[in-house]
Amino acid sequence: MVKPITAETQTQAMTRREFLVRSTVIAGSGFFSIGMPALLGGKNAEAAMATPAFTPAIWFTITPDGKTTMHIVKAEMGQHIGTGLAQVIAEELEVRWEDVRLDAPLESVENFGVYGLAYTVNSGSVTTEFDRIARAGAAGRIALVEAGAKVLNAKLADCHAEAGRVVDKASGRSVGYGEILQKVKIDRKFAYPDDLKGITLKDPSQYKIIGKSFAALDIPAKTNGKAKYGIDVFLPNMAYGALVVPRSRYASKVLSIDDSEAKKIPGFIKAVKIDNAMGKCTGWVVAVADKFPTAMKAAKALKVKWDAGPYANLSSAEMLEQYKQLAKDEKQGANWVLEGDVDKGFGDAEKVLEVEYTTDMVCHATMEPLNATVQLTNGEWHVHVGTQSTSFARMTLTGYLSNVLKKKPEDIKVFVHQYLVGGGFGGKQDYDDILAAAYCVKETGRPVKLIHTRESNFATSFARTPTYHKVKAGIKNGELTAMNQDIVCGWMGARFGVGKAGGTDWLQLDSWDAKKQDIDQWSIGGSDHWYNVKNHRVRAWNHEPTTWAVQASALRTVSNSYNIFVVESFMDEVARAAGRDPLEFRLAMLNGKGGNRGIPNSGYPAGTGSDYYMDQLWISLPWAKEGSWPVYESGTVGGALRLANCLRVAAGKSGYGTKKLPPNTGMGIAVTAAEERQSPTWVAGVAEVTVDPATGRYSINRITIAMDPGIAVNPGNIEAQIRGSALWGASQIMSEKLTLKNGSFEQSNFHEYQPIRLAQVPEIDVTIIQSKHHPAGVGEPASTVVAPAVANAIANAVGARVRHMPISPEAVLAAMKQKA
Repeated sequence: MVKPITAETQTQAMTRREFLVRSTVIAGSGFFSIGMPALLGGKNAEAAMATPAFTPAIWFTITPDGKTTMHIVKAEMGQHIGTGLAQVIAEELEVRWEDVRLDAPLESVENFGVYGLAYTVNSGSVTTEFDRIARAGAAGRIALVEAGAKVLNAKLADCHAEAGRVVDKASGRSVGYGEILQKVKIDRKFAYPDDLKGITLKDPSQYKIIGKSFAALDIPAKTNGKAKYGIDVFLPNMAYGALVVPRSRYASKVLSIDDSEAKKIPGFIKAVKIDNAMGKCTGWVVAVADKFPTAMKAAKALKVKWDAGPYANLSSAEMLEQYKQLAKDEKQGANWVLEGDVDKGFGDAEKVLEVEYTTDMVCHATMEPLNATVQLTNGEWHVHVGTQSTSFARMTLTGYLSNVLKKKPEDIKVFVHQYLVGGGFGGKQDYDDILAAAYCVKETGRPVKLIHTRESNFATSFARTPTYHKVKAGIKNGELTAMNQDIVCGWMGARFGVGKAGGTDWLQLDSWDAKKQDIDQWSIGGSDHWYNVKNHRVRAWNHEPTTWAVQASALRTVSNSYNIFVVESFMDEVARAAGRDPLEFRLAMLNGKGGNRGIPNSGYPAGTGSDYYMDQLWISLPWAKEGSWPVYESGTVGGALRLANCLRVAAGKSGYGTKKLPPNTGMGIAVTAAEERQSPTWVAGVAEVTVDPATGRYSINRITIAMDPGIAVNPGNIEAQIRGSALWGASQIMSEKLTLKNGSFEQSNFHEYQPIRLAQVPEIDVTIIQSKHHPAGVGEPASTVVAPAVANAIANAVGARVRHMPISPEAVLAAMKQKA
């Protein structure tokens, strides 16, 4: 049985020094520390100091002043995750919202054993944490009610918790949580997960905190200047590092460094060639100086010669040609979806439609450029950074230092201090900057803060792969009877050493055929849609040179961002070819019948536990035995019928099919169940677009989004995230584009890589369809419906079908001329 983290055991998991370090760093990061507040005085203060804090579970601590601190291991990067998770705990714990504070545990080997893996991806935080942290909150409430009954000398059956107090309904007397802790030592312990399984949670009808649009707890510090991002870190005697843009995005090698001109610059310290023996930071040279402007100047003065490496001549155009050739070898393709007899379906069809789609690369382009500050003190390595995974950052640096210093990993002590993340979108889960900063520390003997310029940030971006799709539909009696989608792109899994080739199936799923070949779900997902198509096949090919040459990576909604564009654009084409309205056509196929990859389109029955392949990734340590932790209800419950409901709502709110539109204006619809088929969020979108037929330029007038996220923990925040993700989707379809030439990215800054501008922002109408279903992720999914909805709207406005993302005015004009 796993021993719970209580006031007694917590002192063993965290030393006094670690506690002080954490408290200091968190206070400076714009979070609240869990130190004793200064409001207590006199005898109250003495009583509080003499009484241990109450930590019935690893996720929160109640102190004798009645305050509750939620321990948030998820990265705060604008999605206000700390507020959402705190609401879940506070609801069951029965504390006042004004008494809630947040902190972020220090990442270390010891605390990893307490809090588990700190990793924020896939819009998965609330989804994966909701059930167990709610149970933990309920457990704390149970223990406090038992202790409160003793303090009140009341019958336990007469007592209940409410707003941070235990109330005796028989006498009307009550006692606050803080006072209880000052008077009674709570010995009640709850073992995880066994003791949590039997706890009965509130019915949603009883919620008082969940479902309320509380202002995010991190907002005040962000608006008054107290918030600290990774780039804001300052340490005594700190030097600064600026990267010399390497010759190739990946696999170049430094041949020589001429620092004669850099040495003439006052404040220049050293040019550091970064060790890249682990395949990280290839071709990197960092100019280290006493100030960052000096480091930037020195980086430009350094004259570096490189061996450009194996991808020196690779370009976007060449990759696309290789994709097309690769797709011709059907034996090398892996079946991601295989339902019915697709080839027979095509043979029986009255009409066959076959087209090609392509998408360009895009990058994360976060407002806060990548940065990392590393310090070596008393033999310990301290990393200060805003990252999506402090755990993987620590593990990666430990392995790197083991290789560089020729030491055993267990002899290397690494701590990672989490700061606010100035935009992540999947782009802050690689750790080259931390490794490079640490190597500079080794070479200079002082703390080093490495900051990317915009140019070096773009040059070393971890791009979303470009893609090529060949899609084919068989139509009979006005129905889609067969569908095939071939997808060629660079799979990201190999970069992380996962899959059978790396000795593990972690993060990889098997092909749906006898070969059981690895398929990178994060590169192919989204093609396994929820429409009822009797004969359905998706085949996937990995173009390995892309994976390495562009360092293919996860980017907001990952593969859904391009696969939903293709599937939903193509569905409009099929509907038109079948002589049917796209809305009616979709609704007829979102009937909950059929399925793919073993998951029925009706979804699993209510109460079925999630089979999400990353369930265990979020579990806290110590690891529970397989299947022993409290499972949460599958997000698939309700299936395609919930998606159809979203589509009806979005269509109705937008006036699709009924609103009178001006000339050259059209509406387009699209649906998605991103992020993964095992963990869907049901979303529908409608875009209203006006096109200038003379130039091909278009404007998005309005975007309507309807989302069914299950239980809406904080509706106001959900709406804000939907709006933000809708703008992300609009930006990607309108203009964002990253291209490769001679092994390097061509775009160097925002004058070349163009996100949406303020004047282009459309009106956005959001409807949240709440239910009692388990909450789903909300930060990413809505972005995926915008691109296909816009593409469909353009086609409806001027008859121009563009099968490439982004859609440029030139492409619209060309499609119009081709139609004519």
